[in-house]
Amino acid sequence: MIQDKNKVLTSSEVEQLFEDGSIIIFKCAPSLTYPTTFVSGNVEKVLGFSTDYFFSNPKSWSGRIHPDDKETVAKRFHRVLEKGGSAINEYRFKRKDGRTIWLRDEIKLLYDDSGEPSSILGTSFEITDRKISELETQREIENELRNRLNFQNALSLCSNLLVDASEISVFDKVLEILQRTTGSDRVYFFTNETTSQGKLLVSQKYEACAEGVEPEIDNSELQNIPYKEFPFFYQKLSSNNIVNEPLGDLPSPERELMEMQGISSVLLLPVFQGDDWFGFIGFDSLGEPRSWEQYELLTLRTTVEIIGNFLKRISMKEKLIQQRNFTQQILDNLPSILTVVDKRMNLLLWNKTGERFTGYSADELRSMSVYDLVPKQDHKGLIGAIKEMLASNTAGQEVNVQHKRGKISPYFWRGNVIEMDGQEVFLLVGLNISKQKEMERELIEEKRFADAIIEGLPGTFFMLDEDLNLVRANKNFAQDVGYSVEDLLNKRILDYYSEENKELLNNKLKEIFKYGRISLESNPIAKDGNELSRNVNAVLFEREGETFIIGTGQDISDLKNRERELRASIQEKEVLLQEIHHRVKNNLAVISGLLELQVYEYSDPTYVRLIQESQMRIQTMAMIHEKLYQSESLSRIFIHEYIDDLIDQIRSSIKIGNTDISVSTQIEDVELNINQAIPFALALNEIISNSLEHAFHGKEQGQVTVKLEEREGIIYSTIKDDGVGFSTMNDMSSLNSLGMTLIKSLLQQIGAEWTSSGKGGVTYQIKFKKDMDKGSSSTLDIV
Repeated sequence: MIQDKNKVLTSSEVEQLFEDGSIIIFKCAPSLTYPTTFVSGNVEKVLGFSTDYFFSNPKSWSGRIHPDDKETVAKRFHRVLEKGGSAINEYRFKRKDGRTIWLRDEIKLLYDDSGEPSSILGTSFEITDRKISELETQREIENELRNRLNFQNALSLCSNLLVDASEISVFDKVLEILQRTTGSDRVYFFTNETTSQGKLLVSQKYEACAEGVEPEIDNSELQNIPYKEFPFFYQKLSSNNIVNEPLGDLPSPERELMEMQGISSVLLLPVFQGDDWFGFIGFDSLGEPRSWEQYELLTLRTTVEIIGNFLKRISMKEKLIQQRNFTQQILDNLPSILTVVDKRMNLLLWNKTGERFTGYSADELRSMSVYDLVPKQDHKGLIGAIKEMLASNTAGQEVNVQHKRGKISPYFWRGNVIEMDGQEVFLLVGLNISKQKEMERELIEEKRFADAIIEGLPGTFFMLDEDLNLVRANKNFAQDVGYSVEDLLNKRILDYYSEENKELLNNKLKEIFKYGRISLESNPIAKDGNELSRNVNAVLFEREGETFIIGTGQDISDLKNRERELRASIQEKEVLLQEIHHRVKNNLAVISGLLELQVYEYSDPTYVRLIQESQMRIQTMAMIHEKLYQSESLSRIFIHEYIDDLIDQIRSSIKIGNTDISVSTQIEDVELNINQAIPFALALNEIISNSLEHAFHGKEQGQVTVKLEEREGIIYSTIKDDGVGFSTMNDMSSLNSLGMTLIKSLLQQIGAEWTSSGKGGVTYQIKFKKDMDKGSSSTLDIV
């Protein structure tokens, strides 16, 4: 086989390659001193020594390795010699010119034909630049780790301070630690405060500055600042987000505030604990803008969370102190005597009320027992109450208290066994019941008086329990139904009603448990079988945890008879009023017919049009009266019932040529009385007639829209067409002066506010207050 010589490196080419390159080739004898047996000629260019130098002394190479690296290099040579294979060494080497460089060796153990180690072959090349870069990177990492450690130490210091502190003044020390650790020019704490008007303000309370930095703690412009003046800061901080911005990225007015203080960049961290926002901590840079590392931000956020917990604890402590003071004030101002005694009845604690009601001072009470405050004749009752407390852990007893000046007053005492300082004691609360005793006597008299009133009532009186059993009734009630009071009591009230009325009455009585009171007509059946007519008023009330119904009844037999007579009279009048509306409608129809006949006597289109317009107005009024006599109220109609009919009537009366005009309505179910229905209908007649007759000249099709709705007692109506419109309001009024006069007068009559526009068609916007009166006293005033 013939091999192409161009594809194989010759020994001279390989030698030339390593002689000119930066990689040194070397061989060492496989002995513990590893003497150099071969080194490539480029060693002088890389290390400054000739090849002879390394042959002259077995330690010529190893002797120039840095002392700190010799042991590591030797171990790897020994391992290769013992176990074979290869190894890599990176170490410092001192060149001939005295400069220390970094070398990287790659070595391998070679064997002879018999398998014995023959030499160690290696390559070596300089890696100083890479090592310097790695060392710089390592130093940066070490610096970052050092900074991280400083931040963690600062976090630990702040945490320890805040955990042990009980006063908010610890913030001075905390801010000093944060300032030193972060290297900030200024670190400060702003606190939030809400005014009685609900305005959120913020003020600087604490500050720590670097040496030479002017403090801002006394700057009055940094006190009681409304957050609304700085919306960017408020939006960020109130959402628990940090502000980490260079000066140029801040919006106005926040940027102006920073410039005024010479700040180049700012870091603000909100202080929260749960939903409670206490304020924020800020870090200012006054020179070059500061860039914060992520670990710095995370550590500071953790510190701020600890501060939030501290503030929450301080806030809770202040609230607890306030609560204790408040509780003490309550105890001292209780109307009852409150005292704590031991089992020997010695007084341990008492409130100011006890001093005031007994007449003894605090010094005097300290040496007294309960027996000193209770008359001798009540000691037995006191001992019995104490025994009951020991047995059941609580007791209540009426025991008199004797004042220092000798006055004896009745008290009701409630006692509990409690634990104080590791021992069982008695908590006693005594209420002066002198007034209650007097009230008991008065209540007895009041009961007698109430009984006399109940029995003296001109009508009936009854009292029911929740099951509708009769628990009390006066003599009038018994006489009404023909039974004795004894026969009535503890029987269901429903037993005195017919089956037809039982369900109705039962449902009515159930309503009282929902509304607290009822008023109804009742028809009990007397013992003799007669059905009575009674007007009953009843209310719900509670007594001693039970619910009762009390009520009175009046005989309304005469009123019921009179009511029947009045209903007959009203029905007769309603028929007459319906007939009047019917006759008015017929009379208006006759007038409309006469006008129709009159049309045929004139050939002048103007006269014909005027007569037809009058005819349409009369027909509009006739339609209102027709709807009225068809309605139940005879004085009010639902407007949607006649607007569609009115539009159909107008369309049939007006010649609109070849124009295809559609009319759409959006009418709510609104009810108007006759006082408003007639004027509004006439105004609507004029507006729609004008639109159909004049709005669409020269157009092939058109649209008229009528809308009406009611909102909170106000009627809103829009009548709009998409016709040719008018350029000015004068054009609208000059089109039909009588029509415009009628529209204005009719809308004024119902107190309407209205506007009209002639652009892009004609639009009327009408608004008027709904008349709630039910009368029908409308008069048309259009003069």
